[in-house]
Amino acid sequence: MQPSKTVATEQSASAVVRNDRGESFLSLFSDEKATKKEVAQMVAKLFIAFPKMDTGFWDLLSERIVANGFTKERLKNAVEYVLDNFAYKELNISDIIRFDKRVKLYTFNELYKIEGQVPHPDYEKRIINEKVFYVKKNDLI
Repeated sequence: MQPSKTVATEQSASAVVRNDRGESFLSLFSDEKATKKEVAQMVAKLFIAFPKMDTGFWDLLSERIVANGFTKERLKNAVEYVLDNFAYKELNISDIIRFDKRVKLYTFNELYKIEGQVPHPDYEKRIINEKVFYVKKNDLI
């Protein structure tokens, strides 16, 4: 997946996440939201790989995928990652939901504390929800 080098749009603004330390992150998945049909197809792949899970699990997993606003690419990557790497007998919903590729967003003040200058050649400016952030260019690769 190639991340966009353009200024973030309102579409990707919903992918901004803040952790409990107040740090902001932006998901690199900015494609279209997965449709119900695409969710069903990806969950069906998991069902084949984990046939011992009960029906209620798959319904709840599908619900949580939709509620977490998965894009087509994020869902595809999450399912493929689990299929290729999962080593346990039982799947947890969080094994899929927590999958994301994120970059840290820095405010002007945070970047100044780290680098001592703004703008900085190693960072790219992004405008999200009318707020200015900076992201490390190497993180976008």
